[in-house]
Amino acid sequence: MAHIARVRYPQRMSVPENTRPRRPWGAAQWTFLGVVLAALIGVTPALLDRLLPDDAPAATASAPPPAASPSVSPTPVAFQLTSATSVPQCADITGYGSKPPGREVGLFIRVPGDSKYYWEKILTFDGDSWRADRVVIGAPGDAGKEFELVLVPMSVQAVVEFRKHDGTPYAVDNPPVTPLATLRVTRTTNLGSC
Repeated sequence: MAHIARVRYPQRMSVPENTRPRRPWGAAQWTFLGVVLAALIGVTPALLDRLLPDDAPAATASAPPPAASPSVSPTPVAFQLTSATSVPQCADITGYGSKPPGREVGLFIRVPGDSKYYWEKILTFDGDSWRADRVVIGAPGDAGKEFELVLVPMSVQAVVEFRKHDGTPYAVDNPPVTPLATLRVTRTTNLGSC
């Protein structure tokens, strides 16, 4: 008879677990859990609102904007003439346009095709209306010629410098900065009164 060998396997040894007996939650633990859940419920929508894109604009409360003066438009008004485009040699020029914040607007006269810009004066503003009185446009023999009224934003320093030349012919090769507008007028035979 053949002998069947019995193989002995080592017994599994289990490591005793470090277990403590479970105690039911007390009032303090349930209160803490309630506070944490309430905080999560309160904060989650606000966090999701910030993190997720929204197609509709959100309404926010804010203080009302300060009241604007009634004579100034909230959006800039482009420069245009309200006075006639046919002008005497000495003319009062008026128009509409918004004065740039912190700047003055200077008036230069230019003959189309000429490289020189002739200084005239600073515009006077009343809201979005402006004027320049007693503007000299060309010489007595310039009737029928076109002239450009070139409106240029000017810093305080530029105004001080150019005002030194008020009332005298003073030409520059280029305005100090890019013009706001160029308005065309045609000289009449009338000399006007300066």
